[in-house]
Amino acid sequence: MAKSLESTSRRKAQVPVSCYFCKGQEIKWECKDCDVRMCYSCKVTIHKGLQSAQDHDVVSIQDIIRLSLGSQEVTLAIILSVLNSFSTTLPAVHTLLRSGDNLLYFSSNIKNGNDNQLVKGKLLKPAMLILQTLKRKVCDIAINKDGEILFIEHHDNKIQMLSPVGEVKTVLDTSPMISVAIHVNKENEVAVGIREQGPPFPVKDFSVRQVIIFDSNYKRKVTLEFDKKRIKLFSYALRIRTDSRNVVYVIDRFDNDNNGRIVAVHRNGRLKFTFDGQTYLETFKPQGITITPSDNIVVSDSGSNALHVLNSNGDLLALQLVKNDLEIQSPLSLCFDAEGYLLIGCHKGKK
Repeated sequence: MAKSLESTSRRKAQVPVSCYFCKGQEIKWECKDCDVRMCYSCKVTIHKGLQSAQDHDVVSIQDIIRLSLGSQEVTLAIILSVLNSFSTTLPAVHTLLRSGDNLLYFSSNIKNGNDNQLVKGKLLKPAMLILQTLKRKVCDIAINKDGEILFIEHHDNKIQMLSPVGEVKTVLDTSPMISVAIHVNKENEVAVGIREQGPPFPVKDFSVRQVIIFDSNYKRKVTLEFDKKRIKLFSYALRIRTDSRNVVYVIDRFDNDNNGRIVAVHRNGRLKFTFDGQTYLETFKPQGITITPSDNIVVSDSGSNALHVLNSNGDLLALQLVKNDLEIQSPLSLCFDAEGYLLIGCHKGKK
């Protein structure tokens, strides 16, 4: 995918300097203290073993290079380094959320898979303690202000709640519609993405694709379906998030190949922006989304193994090909921990 990005006429910058240690060409990092540039392998195997290297200022080359896209400047670095990685027994981590005291909830939703689970764990750097597992095929999860986990099972019409003591009960039934996404905002309102029964694609004129906002007692408050021109806002609401102003951000999927876009919409139904990423990459297959405290939007793109950062106006601020830079393959889900570190749930891939 790096080749497809470089093939655009907008990318001109090249760095012909070779690695200081192995003399290879694929340099990724620069140590400001040593004043050397190096590849990823030498950074891990050689530079990390140098005396006092732990205190050195090592930055990504892409944090230095800027990509000019017309009048807009986009940085090519979001993550400078990977702090820790954690292996799970799941084939993929499709959903990932944090609650208080660094409790993590994550799940897998593999078609015809027998090892799909909803898992509760505690993040203990550099390890993770598994506290509870639930044998369910969960397509989305959310956490309310009481620390209760709301979840939707695959092809189900019920919103279920997992209490802190492990009890499961149904709190909302969206019949005859299928629930596909769930989110709890800062007001403890519950946003649910729904669709009609039957195959999800193609989307037809009579298809019902909505995001409904309920109050904390599960009474309907807002229904988002059409923009002001009566055009459908969504094809398939895969993930839902809200910012500090309760603007709704939806990963909207187009087809069974996971192609999609980001739709930002106000609660009154006024469309704020859409972003499909294809100005910068050949494909855009958004899977995970999280919002920073400053209302920037971070999106994982499994098609290009990339992360995108947008501001609240939909402008691209940063783009990073994480497979090339950090050997992160198939980024699916995103959230921040209590210290502000970005957590990325991935597909296991070949490894």
